[in-house]
Amino acid sequence: MQQINEILINGAISILVILVGIAVKSVKEYLVQKGGEKTIKIVEILAKNAVNAVEQVSFTTGYNGHEKLEHARTKIRAELSKYNIQMTDSDLDTFVESAVKQMNDAWKGQ
Repeated sequence: MQQINEILINGAISILVILVGIAVKSVKEYLVQKGGEKTIKIVEILAKNAVNAVEQVSFTTGYNGHEKLEHARTKIRAELSKYNIQMTDSDLDTFVESAVKQMNDAWKGQ
């Protein structure tokens, strides 16, 4: 029974990773059409930096899960306003999730 649960969990995680990849690709294509490649690069860099910053302070601040996401969104929005770029929460979440995945993959050595 436990093996079946592990197989189901691994399958669900695999599907989630694929869906995040598809979502990132779709958002990138949308942003390229709307604002160009420069906008995407800016958002990717800001998301990566925000995720790293939130992870570093989460131990001392006690942030977890949703609080980390909100804090990362706040930091990214503050920087995006400097470039006069507006994004929805769902678009930001996609970039944050992508940055988290990249960070986790790098940490795991993949």
